[in-house]
Amino acid sequence: IRSIYQFVEKLGFSIEGYADDHQIMMSFKASSQSIVLVYEIQRCFEKVQYWMNHYYLQLNGSKTQIAILRNNRTLKEVGIKGLNLPSGMTIRFVSNFRNLGITFDSRLKLTNQVTELKKRCFRTIRNINKIRFLLNKDQLKVIVNSLVVSCLDYCNGLYFGISEKLLSQLQLIQNACAKTVMGKYKHDHMNEDLNELHWLNMRKRVIFKLGLLSYKSIIGHSPQYLQEIFVYAHHGHSLQLIVPNYHSLYGSKSFSVIGPKLMNRLPRNIVSASDTDTFKSLLKTFLFSASDYEIKQLTA
Repeated sequence: IRSIYQFVEKLGFSIEGYADDHQIMMSFKASSQSIVLVYEIQRCFEKVQYWMNHYYLQLNGSKTQIAILRNNRTLKEVGIKGLNLPSGMTIRFVSNFRNLGITFDSRLKLTNQVTELKKRCFRTIRNINKIRFLLNKDQLKVIVNSLVVSCLDYCNGLYFGISEKLLSQLQLIQNACAKTVMGKYKHDHMNEDLNELHWLNMRKRVIFKLGLLSYKSIIGHSPQYLQEIFVYAHHGHSLQLIVPNYHSLYGSKSFSVIGPKLMNRLPRNIVSASDTDTFKSLLKTFLFSASDYEIKQLTA
């Protein structure tokens, strides 16, 4: 499968993939849309089609999507809404698409993702509540963690930088999970239920995931492309990771910026942990005692 990378990269595109799910990307200015969205993409499709035919594969046009990711002003400047290929295949540009189970939108706000997740999780919670009287607290905790909390934790590093409104929607899901485990009802107060269950709130869970992924990248327990993000500066008296410059809101939310910035600001005893289990324990203890304001300052 890696041989397709050579075909695509020679055309000026970049390609990322996981298993058999791949995305081909190119950045361009709105003024050059006719060249990129017609000529360049068409040429890329021809190369991909040639590669697939060589390995006796078939390009599925119904599952092939093209999305333009940018702010509203730039999106309005793009007048091309679809692509006709020489093979007779027509591909319309989409504003929402799924990638590895996550629903993205053209502005990367994740509104649809949170909405869909909320519906799915609350449906599961209602079903669990129907049999709650048959289970004890420990059994409920296992079931809720397996069926609902795991959905909240899946790719939750992407939720960094989302709006407070969307983050509060995710927190409502976690609160409902805690109430189910603690035997409470919808309108009961939370009190210290999250602390009693030893659960971090959603804002802290996102930071925990980013911190853990950063630590694994530094010690070499992650893919090479993630390890290359973390480079130590060779000047000054303190050991600091280099935080790359960024020129947009999207850039400020990228893992290449947030990861090094977070590791630079965490206490030194956490960053210098001897192994992953120790790091997770120290980081979780630190986050439990930190206020939301202190959490925001870690990545500000």
